[in-house]
Amino acid sequence: MTEVDAIVAGAGLWGCAAARILAEKGRAVLVLERRPHVGGNVRCDTDPETGIELHAYGSHIFHTHIDRVWDFVRRFAEFNGYQHKVLARHAGKTYFLPLGLALVNQFYGLDMAPSELPAFIAAEAAKGFAGGRAPANFEEQAISSIGKPLYDAFIREYTRKQWGTDPCNLGADIVKRLPVRASYDINYFPDYRQGIPLAGYNSLFDRMLDHPKITVECNVDWAARRSEFPHGVPVFYSGPVDELFGYKFGPLPWRSLRFEQERMPLADFQGTSVVNYVDADVPYTRIHEFKHYHPENAAVMASRQTIVCREYPRAWKPGDEPYYPVDTAESRELLALYQAEAANVPNLVLGGRLGEYKYYDMDRSVDRAMEATSRF
Repeated sequence: MTEVDAIVAGAGLWGCAAARILAEKGRAVLVLERRPHVGGNVRCDTDPETGIELHAYGSHIFHTHIDRVWDFVRRFAEFNGYQHKVLARHAGKTYFLPLGLALVNQFYGLDMAPSELPAFIAAEAAKGFAGGRAPANFEEQAISSIGKPLYDAFIREYTRKQWGTDPCNLGADIVKRLPVRASYDINYFPDYRQGIPLAGYNSLFDRMLDHPKITVECNVDWAARRSEFPHGVPVFYSGPVDELFGYKFGPLPWRSLRFEQERMPLADFQGTSVVNYVDADVPYTRIHEFKHYHPENAAVMASRQTIVCREYPRAWKPGDEPYYPVDTAESRELLALYQAEAANVPNLVLGGRLGEYKYYDMDRSVDRAMEATSRF
């Protein structure tokens, strides 16, 4: 590439979408990725024995209600229409998530109709959280939404494991991701447009970056090479914002993950893609069984082998892979310092879950990439 009109640092979903949009505007884009591959945490591997697509960094299901995002990603991949189902194991029993009629009736031993559930949940919530003020944290928001018995059983200890802190220390906004519905609909996401790319996630990224105006270099850390590029070239950065500035104000609190895969001589281990383990005495938060993501693949489904992956949340320290931003009052104050620092850097655009320190779903990352590139 003889010219560079824009640099994209980080080839995750946000970075790949941004690169493609900029290239289609006629910009010469250089994508720099410090891993040996593109795709970020959505990267997958294919097991050579079974053909199972293994989500290397935990399960990723694309789902959206945003028209322009769906139209964009379908230019690069055909989706299989997979509808995500999640189960929860609590006290030796298996429940259907999300929190809806199936779970609530089973948990309480009732047989409520859809019209009865809202009043029942409201009464349970009123018992656990007195009104008069807005919920101040995750725990209060959850109890005010679903009541204390459901919170204690399915949310409290899972959240403590996931985030490594007392739920009272977390922001109330995180609870808004918790789906609750007064029906027997056990689809985890309410978006009817969802699925997994038929040709696999890796093909989605490869096709997104397949443009004559895009050059990709892997095993390259932009921060180490930033002095090589002329001033004034816009940089779209999706790495950790605190790392970008050398942790000068101290590291932001992140959560990391550890994955433990196991091959089993079974056609089916758990009957669904994801089972959450919500109790404190189980060290992992969930088990993924990847073959269920491609029910259209007869050979994969017929295999007498399966591969599962246990997911263990763990504390993060500099040098570890950051996965989840931890939303607390203290982290918001620290983030504001880094955002102010970034605002002083001309033509620097922060994006994605790491760059913005926001817990984005995949579709929202694409949407944010569209917003970030709109003025260039």
